[in-house]
Amino acid sequence: MKVNILLETLINVSEKGANIARIIRSESSLLELLVQEKKGDQKNNRFVKDFKTLADVLVQEVVRYDLKSKFPGIGESIYGEESNRFTNTLGDKVTVEIQDTPEKTRTLLRQVLDGNEKAAHILSEVIHHDVQMSDRCHITDLDFDLAVEEIGVWIDPIDSTAQYIQGDEGTVIDGLVSEGLQCVAVLIGVYDKTTGLPLIGVTNQPFYQLEGSRWTGNITWGVCIGETKINSLQGTNVSKNSPAKTVLISSSESEQVKDTLSKAFTLRHISGAGYKLLGVCQNLAEAYLLTKSSNYKWDCCGPHAVLRSMGGGIIKYTDLYSHVKSGLNEFDGLEQLKYHIPDDPDNSGAQRWCNQWGIVAYKSPEVLNKIAKVVKDI
Repeated sequence: MKVNILLETLINVSEKGANIARIIRSESSLLELLVQEKKGDQKNNRFVKDFKTLADVLVQEVVRYDLKSKFPGIGESIYGEESNRFTNTLGDKVTVEIQDTPEKTRTLLRQVLDGNEKAAHILSEVIHHDVQMSDRCHITDLDFDLAVEEIGVWIDPIDSTAQYIQGDEGTVIDGLVSEGLQCVAVLIGVYDKTTGLPLIGVTNQPFYQLEGSRWTGNITWGVCIGETKINSLQGTNVSKNSPAKTVLISSSESEQVKDTLSKAFTLRHISGAGYKLLGVCQNLAEAYLLTKSSNYKWDCCGPHAVLRSMGGGIIKYTDLYSHVKSGLNEFDGLEQLKYHIPDDPDNSGAQRWCNQWGIVAYKSPEVLNKIAKVVKDI
């Protein structure tokens, strides 16, 4: 397959996923289902048991369907966060798979949605609507081949689901929000099955900016294959200088980690693993540091490819920590995060693909050196 065609397809299907996310929040019949799930024990029992997961799964399965249609043979190498098996309130078990016509998809969705015809119709129409975004992304210099059998794909269909459910508009400070719909992202990453390295990343923010009453999105992509390093941020008006020494962290980090980092960096607590990584990609922060095992391969693969295309990367936090504690000062040799094998092969389910050693995402080797000087005191 041609890399430029693969990238165009990923961009287009990410926008289709973003459209699904937006339309669920804008259509009253769909938003009602989403809000009902938010109410927990008080939700109306006639609604699907886990609609928020259905929103995730629809995006995930749209990506899978479109890629399989365009590139036969890739289907078995596409992995996502969500299971596509549902049990509706009648006890019927339904596997959500996109069908070859809107009518067939609508019939399947009616089963999941306990006969909700209007919701099934709206969703099937947006699922089968053709989307063309590549003409806005100025893809060049990628007219070479990748073998289908040599790549895998990780999908995080709606990263920062909690913010998506809550549905608030965040307040932008220095280009970032701490929480809100702006934190939501569709993340798609392509990796090399042999090396485990990320090759292509597409990140789509469905709720990037509110224009009147309408949300518009933003797409960031990057390619790092051999000597080819190109991304959508080159030649744009993205800030050349990130806010002084800003490092993004999770609010769940220990006080010791926060206190130590704050001596050298300005810390910001931001929602969403993918959104934090995007903040580094977009030069709105120098790094994202996580010492805990609370993010996953699907969170990181797409943004990691973008960072590699810029000269940055993602490594395991424990690798950096042990390296520094051993008195070593060179960090270029530290292994990048890999996506073809689990950190904990004996585990099952989602935890199998957890980045259990923590991560350090950085925009340049110089930033990694700065972080290393601080990490030794944690």
